[in-house]
Amino acid sequence: MYGNTGKVLEVDLSSGQFDVTEPEEDTYKKYIGGAGLAAKLLYDRGNLDADALDPEALLIFATGPLADTGMYGTSRLSVGARSPLTGIWGQASCGGNFGPELKRCGYDGIIFKGKSPQPVYLLLGDDSAELVSAVDLWGKDTYQICDELKAKYSKQHKVLAVGPASENGVLYGSICNDYGHHFGRAGMGTVMASKNLKAIVAQGSKRVEFADPEGLKELWQNTVRPRIDDNVWCQGIGADGTAALMEIKLMEGECPVKNWTVGDWMEGGKTLSGPMLTDTILTDRHGCRGCAVKCKRVVEVKEGPYKIEEGPGPELETIGCFGTLLLNPSMESVAKANEICNRLGMDTITCGSTFAWAMDCYDHGVMKPEDYEGIKLEWGDIDTVIELLPKIAAREGKLGELLSRGSRKASEEIGGGSDEFLTDTKGLEAPIHDPRSIWGTGVAYAMSVRGACHVSNNMFELEWGGVEYPEIGLDILMETMSAEHKTDAAIKTTDIGCINNSLCWCAFTTLGVPLPLVVQCVNMAAGYDYDLDSMMKAGGRIWYLQRCLCHIWGVTAEDDRLGKRIMTPTPDGMIAGMVPDMDRMLKEWYEMRDLGPDGKPSKKVLEEYDLGYLADKI
Repeated sequence: MYGNTGKVLEVDLSSGQFDVTEPEEDTYKKYIGGAGLAAKLLYDRGNLDADALDPEALLIFATGPLADTGMYGTSRLSVGARSPLTGIWGQASCGGNFGPELKRCGYDGIIFKGKSPQPVYLLLGDDSAELVSAVDLWGKDTYQICDELKAKYSKQHKVLAVGPASENGVLYGSICNDYGHHFGRAGMGTVMASKNLKAIVAQGSKRVEFADPEGLKELWQNTVRPRIDDNVWCQGIGADGTAALMEIKLMEGECPVKNWTVGDWMEGGKTLSGPMLTDTILTDRHGCRGCAVKCKRVVEVKEGPYKIEEGPGPELETIGCFGTLLLNPSMESVAKANEICNRLGMDTITCGSTFAWAMDCYDHGVMKPEDYEGIKLEWGDIDTVIELLPKIAAREGKLGELLSRGSRKASEEIGGGSDEFLTDTKGLEAPIHDPRSIWGTGVAYAMSVRGACHVSNNMFELEWGGVEYPEIGLDILMETMSAEHKTDAAIKTTDIGCINNSLCWCAFTTLGVPLPLVVQCVNMAAGYDYDLDSMMKAGGRIWYLQRCLCHIWGVTAEDDRLGKRIMTPTPDGMIAGMVPDMDRMLKEWYEMRDLGPDGKPSKKVLEEYDLGYLADKI
């Protein structure tokens, strides 16, 4: 086997026993690796009747076949489980350095089941695994855990850790990878902590064999790397981070403001942009393992109420969710909120979006200070938000407890028309790319398997004109606020998203790599013998599998929608009066994907994708 070790470690936390499963080579080829492999393993080996936080539920980490090639962006890692936030398929991915280290320990993935009687962490070496007591680590934040475990072992050891928010059952707990990288979405940290698993520590020296190592090296050095180095988008995020285009996108109405109710806020565009971060609080630029793009920001706020020591800075989504969504123009305060969330282990997108929903509820009298310890959330009041973050992580007080559940579950509890202010799909709050500005992103959000998601596809980048795929017919200049050509494009970019999340190859760096080159890289690394059609079909297969897992857990056609706030037009800005034509695009999606009125795939299309075994399950 090439590109993969052929081994997945199984850890029964209840008994402390280890086993190794060896997926068939055909399984790797059909499901690629990463998120695809995790979904297949969960379906085959999991108890699908188990609730997300039940000990019997599986938590699966999986790396991709390009890990340890040294190519930019291939050090990512995926994790999958049933989400405690949404109740359906949940997955998250993370950059950094853990993916190649897991492969060097001799494993393509780890399956966790059961619950340890006491807190533990998993220590991995070359073909070795040990559960170590973490009783003294329980309750400590993610940065402390990284510090202590690296001090105990070595700086070269790689660490995944959960924080107090996950331990306390906040439904959107994250997993931290060596300080600045996070599996943020869908509550994967909460699943991990529910098993009394505090951390995973790894260092290995094994190397996998690639199908054509010399050919891959030559292709990378002479063709692929120069294309990434020369890519304008990669250069931009290297210079000013993922928020490089924040000011332009706010001007275009593509970045939501005041819980998606304002279409034009130029103050925020000036103070919350990537160039502004560069000019004010940036101290360094970091990249994931082996990546020269260096989109990660290192920041420091030296004085004032938002003072923080030098450390990981906020990404675009965090800047939007704690900045524009809250009508907060202060970059320093966003950096402070980011650091607190990182340390406590909370997804910044769900957390910031839940605050925005709550501010809307207060603004409309649905929530009142007298009902929540006298606390009132007002637009722009970032200081109260920052004060509440530790209370959310501790689920302390009535308001802290409510906001710890995410916006949809909180809305279901308080009622009163609060669902009018929601921005979620399937319980997962939307990231900050507004479908009223780029309509194809609307149907991509609605049909994303885990809920509203911008990394399950790269439709928004296609609509911006930042990428094209002529080999699959996506070289058409699209009108952004139109449904024309959007559904076909959204389906194809969703398949590409499934490929990226299963290869564990960064969606930024692949913007500079045409699809035929991706095929060559995969074949030279893993020997999958793909052509473009078979690689795209593997992406589609993964989407259908994950979609069927969601149906098993209760998803219906009614869940394929955007939040009501997103489907309410703004009165101002370039998107004034606009909402995407969801009826048309959803109808087209169902026809193109061969979904029935209930949203379920037909038996015919499942058999087409070698998924006939799912037909009787849904």
